[in-house]
Amino acid sequence: MMRKMAITTLPPLQDEQLTVLDSLTREFEEAFAELAESAERELSGKPFIFSSYGRELYPYFEATDATLVPGCIIPIKEGRPIASVDSTCVLVGETSRGALYAARTAVGISYEGALRRFFRLGPILVYATSTGLSGLVPRMPSSELDLLLSDHAVAERFIRNTVERRVIEALSAGDGSMIVMADGSLKHPMGQLGSSLRRGGAGRTTVGFSKSSNLILSEDAMASLSRAPLASYHVIGRGSCSTVLAKFTTDGLVFRLDIAGPEPAETVLGRIMWNDAFASGYPDSLKVAHHLSIFSKADDQALKAFVTKRFGVRRLHTFPLRKIALGSFRGGA
Repeated sequence: MMRKMAITTLPPLQDEQLTVLDSLTREFEEAFAELAESAERELSGKPFIFSSYGRELYPYFEATDATLVPGCIIPIKEGRPIASVDSTCVLVGETSRGALYAARTAVGISYEGALRRFFRLGPILVYATSTGLSGLVPRMPSSELDLLLSDHAVAERFIRNTVERRVIEALSAGDGSMIVMADGSLKHPMGQLGSSLRRGGAGRTTVGFSKSSNLILSEDAMASLSRAPLASYHVIGRGSCSTVLAKFTTDGLVFRLDIAGPEPAETVLGRIMWNDAFASGYPDSLKVAHHLSIFSKADDQALKAFVTKRFGVRRLHTFPLRKIALGSFRGGA
């Protein structure tokens, strides 16, 4: 009873406030009507990939185009090192002036069908402030730096891609016969793995290996490749950087590859198939690079202990702001 009385004593919304909210409601209704008109035209009958709480899922297309015949990946039985690179960047901590990040990159090298060697570089510490990025070589325009300072996710992506690009460039500057693979697209508009890496060089081949569903462009090709009885591929676009969809094992998954180099995409696919090993169609060299580059909980604690001791920081006590601020509908935290 007391609870009801407390609620009823709240002041009612003023007429002008209700008018504003009503106007806003009509605005959203009109926007939805505009959306509905185009959505019914664009989405009707189309296969739709629902996410899982915002996380993308791998698409499986049932329909297929009978006229689309995938090419067969023919192994080229010639030893060619496959060096795969992956990297991770995490936020270590913050001050009133900036943020400290840690990056780590790893390289897995396969040759003639087996993983031969692996390397891990880092952690590489980078301190981002309004004056620049300490610990990272490239200088940035102030407009880009402001964006990095305002968003940890953007900063982590930039640092991770910059470190990864340097490793790829170093590998590519060596043995010209080596194929260098990176986790991600060479054509991503916000990526750092494009430009210079796409230009290629004397004998240099760079491959971007993508898992993201939004980068898989052809529904018909996906379906045809999934049902193909052999390792298969389909060319999406040719040029200085060709794009293909490829399946490296009979029952494997289909991935997108961006290929930049002097050899045709079909030849590069054949070299990768012979020199790397695959589980579910994904190369072992990239899988190892991924697992070696990520930070574990033990790594996180070790990093914090190192930073505390090496730089003499004064560690502040923290609390879970979002959990306390948002709580729950039952009033608990």
